[in-house]
Amino acid sequence: MRRMLAALMLSSMALIAAAAPAKPVNDSDLTSVRPVSTGVTAPHLVYSNKITIASSELPDNMAGSRVVLKFKLDTTGSPQNIQVVEPLTPSIDARVVDAVRKFRWSPAVLNNQTVPIDLNLVVQVQR
Repeated sequence: MRRMLAALMLSSMALIAAAAPAKPVNDSDLTSVRPVSTGVTAPHLVYSNKITIASSELPDNMAGSRVVLKFKLDTTGSPQNIQVVEPLTPSIDARVVDAVRKFRWSPAVLNNQTVPIDLNLVVQVQR
């Protein structure tokens, strides 16, 4: 008896679900055709120069001293539009920016083509 009651209850649920109107299909719901990607290769630093700062220019409190930069890496692997996001001191910031301008990366690659990419770089300042 219990099995029959359970079967009747489940069958009535199925009928209610079948009687519900179908959701209309919008063009925006359809997936668009996307090209197949051959993958993304991240940029790699291939050349950097040493950044030297006189100890007299360094702040007394060196705990957590860093300069954070934001820039666009172009298709040749050169940094462009370098901006200081977290400065330390104006003179140290300028030296770090000048040094990073000379850094070179292998560019980012998408679908076998080099592409520009936005990067953030954290430069730790140590004694």
